[in-house]
Amino acid sequence: MLILVLIVPAALGGEPSGRKPPPLLLVRARQGDTPQLIAQRYLKAASKGWMIAEYNGKDTFSEGEAVVVPGADFRPGGLFPGGIQVVPVITYSDIGEPTGQTNRVPQISRSAFHEQMRWLSESGFTAISPDRLVQFMAFTAQLPRRSVLITADTESQAFYQDAAPILKAFGMTATVFVAPGRVGEKGTMTWGQIRTLSKEGFTIGCRGCYGRSLTRRKRGQSFKENFSWVESELQQGKKKIEEALGKPCRFLAYPEGSSNNLIAAMAANLGFSAAFKRSPGGTPFYADRYGIHRNVVDRRTDLDRFSDLLATTIKVDLK
Repeated sequence: MLILVLIVPAALGGEPSGRKPPPLLLVRARQGDTPQLIAQRYLKAASKGWMIAEYNGKDTFSEGEAVVVPGADFRPGGLFPGGIQVVPVITYSDIGEPTGQTNRVPQISRSAFHEQMRWLSESGFTAISPDRLVQFMAFTAQLPRRSVLITADTESQAFYQDAAPILKAFGMTATVFVAPGRVGEKGTMTWGQIRTLSKEGFTIGCRGCYGRSLTRRKRGQSFKENFSWVESELQQGKKKIEEALGKPCRFLAYPEGSSNNLIAAMAANLGFSAAFKRSPGGTPFYADRYGIHRNVVDRRTDLDRFSDLLATTIKVDLK
């Protein structure tokens, strides 16, 4: 079988036209070119530099060297000859240092979190949003091979003061799942601070209205009463966040990390685009959108264990 691939050469030293680039564009690198500069020149987005680096198998180019610029996704669903891409999702419950304001004991210290984010940055990971993860799972977006989704189940003031500055310093973003019924309590963020995080590119998700487990039925509570209570927790939590931020709240973290088929169906019916639980494993394109795995990171997670949680490939012979 003969497979034809369209490669359109660009004039040496010429500027690209305003038209949409072809699937593959052959260009010559200029002095000092990086994948980001080439992506800005031909794809109008420096953020797509990773596509050029991955397609060419390198991230440095000499002057005059031939470079292939992919004008469209070339690895939908993360499929490649060596296997299948998986996206690790990691989650934190609380980050920062103990304060005299509350009795909270952080799940991980500020210094340990800083070390982990530095490791991600130095290892070439790109922090993505849950929107991008859902697009990847729907075969409508390609992700860098080393992608990670960072999440935190907290509305603690310490996230705003300690964790957010570290993430921004390393060019990372995160998804913060808040329980809006707790916002404003002692030691928590204000809505103004949560709005600031949202404007800075952090995704704000929901973990119920008060963050209470949805799978534990109260003693003496009927199935119907429990069903109504769970629905209200999700519905009110989503509504409060949307009213406070003025934008849709599309992502849910099951409170305390547990769920069941009924709660997952309820989340989908209420308009959440995806929902996350706490359990080991990565996320390939075929994963259940309402049961996405998240690897828990806490004070017991040293750097070796942390790196083990960041696997990005399932080895499968696809030849």
